[in-house]
Amino acid sequence: MEQNQLTITLKALPDDSLSSGHIKLYAFVETHSPAISDTDTGSVPVGCVELYNYDPINRRAAVGLVVSNEYRHHGYGTAIIQALTSFCIHNTGLHQIYADITATNQPSIRIFQKNGYRLCATMHDWVVRGDGYVDTLRFQLILPR
Repeated sequence: MEQNQLTITLKALPDDSLSSGHIKLYAFVETHSPAISDTDTGSVPVGCVELYNYDPINRRAAVGLVVSNEYRHHGYGTAIIQALTSFCIHNTGLHQIYADITATNQPSIRIFQKNGYRLCATMHDWVVRGDGYVDTLRFQLILPR
């Protein structure tokens, strides 16, 4: 599925808000299923994105992204990050958001870079993987005012 055809809706639980220090937003894509009927439409969950480590003084938060296995490599991650950016600009008052990604996670690195995040730091030997350590890369996005 082409990513420009994806319309992602982000939904939080009713009592979840960034003021608590984090907010998890569930990502849904609108669908039309001819297998059910010619007129049946609905939304299907494809993943979630979380804002955490919220710093209200410096107006920043970290981003965590999870795309369900069956929706990976089809543009959903990019569409979710685009929806999150719009959400942050219009609803949070955040100045910046950032993501910490292991250096071996090339699909995530591509998603964030594609959406304007810039590499700003490398934490060496940051995460244990198997019998060794891997670096973590921090990507940052300054939100437009």
